[in-house]
Amino acid sequence: MITSIKKIDDELQVVFGEVYAPNVPDVDGEFMTAEEIRKMAYVFMAEGILDQIDMNHDNKTNGSVVVESFIVDEESQVYVLGAWVVGVHIPDPKLWALVKDGKLNGFSMEALVVKRPREIELEVPEIIIGQTLSDDTEHTHEYSVRFDEQGNFLGGSTDIVNGHIHNISKGTVTDMADDHNHRYSIVEAIEVLESAEN
Repeated sequence: MITSIKKIDDELQVVFGEVYAPNVPDVDGEFMTAEEIRKMAYVFMAEGILDQIDMNHDNKTNGSVVVESFIVDEESQVYVLGAWVVGVHIPDPKLWALVKDGKLNGFSMEALVVKRPREIELEVPEIIIGQTLSDDTEHTHEYSVRFDEQGNFLGGSTDIVNGHIHNISKGTVTDMADDHNHRYSIVEAIEVLESAEN
């Protein structure tokens, strides 16, 4: 699951965001319950692996460290209820500049997990509208994607920015236009309504 940075403290050089939110399928179609997320967060803290922060899963620690960690336990206008949120201090000026420029814009958890097959019922809106993520380009687009009644992805497109538009034919990334594409996320708009282990 890739989640966006939702709060930046310039003075302390700390960024905050959800590591994982409950009952929201990630890009691999997998999800965790609030209870499973809480257990994972507690193990992470108990094992003291707070400095195991890398960039884009390159497995090279970069001096950043988790300085705050909590489970969202009440309604929040910023974070999803039951999500694991961390605050990460980024002392490296070059990495901090990437955060400020929007080029580092979220958290993506890497973990060894046990997968259990489940049948799930999802609520998939007919139309999802959102904003593309800031990547290497200096602009974003508003996007709109559609789903049929069975929840099958039908594609979509972005608005026009800098004279170009991106078609969307698959999840998580737009089609190329003007020699670039954009990442985007729809997982926040899809909710697991019911699940049962096989």
